[in-house]
Parts: sequence; structure tokens; C-alpha cells
Amino acid sequence: MVSDAILRNDIGALRQIADEVARGLAYAKTIGGDVYVQTPVASPTGRNVGIKLLGGPLEFTITDDGFAMREAELMGAEDICRREAKKVAKELDLSFNEWELFETKAPADRLVGLSSLVANAVALALIRTNEKFAERFETRRKEELAVRLGRIFGERNVVKNADFSGAARAWTFDARVDLPSGRPGLFSIVTPAPVSVAFAYFKLDDVSRLDKPPFLAAVLEGNVDAGDKALLGRAARKLYLVTDADDSFRAAA
Repeated sequence: MVSDAILRNDIGALRQIADEVARGLAYAKTIGGDVYVQTPVASPTGRNVGIKLLGGPLEFTITDDGFAMREAELMGAEDICRREAKKVAKELDLSFNEWELFETKAPADRLVGLSSLVANAVALALIRTNEKFAERFETRRKEELAVRLGRIFGERNVVKNADFSGAARAWTFDARVDLPSGRPGLFSIVTPAPVSVAFAYFKLDDVSRLDKPPFLAAVLEGNVDAGDKALLGRAARKLYLVTDADDSFRAAA
């Protein structure tokens, strides 16, 4: 624990450092007659949200100047961001013109609060955009896995998002395959994210406890940690990589 004496002795230096940090998080600059403010609010990408001030001296327009949409464009999710920004604007009583989140007729004495509101609206819209984009990407991965398994084992033998009851409860697997052996095969995509590994392990382990378990496979996407691979290997019959050849899937199953 840091002693009070040390804090008292260094309080001057700490205040100086705090001031420098504050200036680094939030500052204003003028470009061609327009005033821009970098706020302390961080977007999901780690960049501080920037806003633009127009008008004055009594009333102002506070706009993100397209910050949210530009961030979304970088990941190819501008259509999602446009929808989410529209919803956020309605929730927070702001405006959105398909490109900018903004507040009009902001009085000078409320500039700080309303600027914070616009910046936080940007962050919220981008957080929701990221979540929706992740869902879209996950859906695409599942579709691609089902198409691939259909190519390997026959489309009629593949069911997407298949429910299967384990020893304790029912689970949903990304794909169920009727294998040539007559045994069902259950496939789940696993990413390096801890929640993905944990969830996959729980359902694979539960189903593996059945008296006659199906063929259980984890399809690993990305650099899954060696320890996580070992954990999954305790429950799954086979660990695949998404980069494995079709023959590897066919031979192991």
C-alpha cells in the first residue's frame, strides 16, 4: 500500500502529471475557422471521439462531423452504424442526418454537458455497431462451415444450428452431420475469445458424457491458445482448424 506521506510529498508532481494527462485527453483546435474538440470519451477502436462546434456566440451546433460513420466504414459496417446511430439519436433526443450525430441550438452555458452527450452517443452507437457486426460475422462463419460440411458429406446430411441434448441439458451446435458411419457428428466453431472457448467446452463436455456420444468436433478459428486446445481436446473427439483441407474433415470423421 502506498503511504500517505509519499502521496503528500509528491502531490505537486502528481497534479502536474494529472494536468498533462487531462490536456492530452481533451483539447481544442481551430482549422479554417471551424473549432474541433477531442473529448476524453473513447470509441471501441481506442480513438478519442472528436466533435465540431459551429455557430455561436449564444447558440451552437455540436456535431461529431461524421466520426462514428468514418469509424464504421473502416470495418465495413457503415450500414449497421447508420441504423444504430439513428436509434441512439432518438433515445438521447439528438439528431442524425445519415452521416452526423448532432445537437442544434445548444446554449453556451450547456456546451460542456451537451458536448459530452454527443460524444457518448457516438461511443454508444459504435459499441452497438461492433456487437451487431460481430453477430453478422459469426452468422457468416456458421454459414460457411455448413456449406463446407455439405460439400464434404452431402447437403442433405447437414443441419445448421442443430439442437442436441447432453447429459445435463440441451445445446445448440453450429452444425449436425449424418456421417457415413451412421453416427451423428456435432461441429462447433471456436475462436480465441475466452467466452467462446468456455462455452464450447461446456457443451462438448456435457454431450461427451452420454452413454453413446456423437462424434464431437471443435473447429478452431484464429490462434487459440495451446492450453485452451488441451481443454477442448478433453471433450471433443477431434480438433480441426478452419484452414484444414476437406480431406482432413472427411478422414477424421
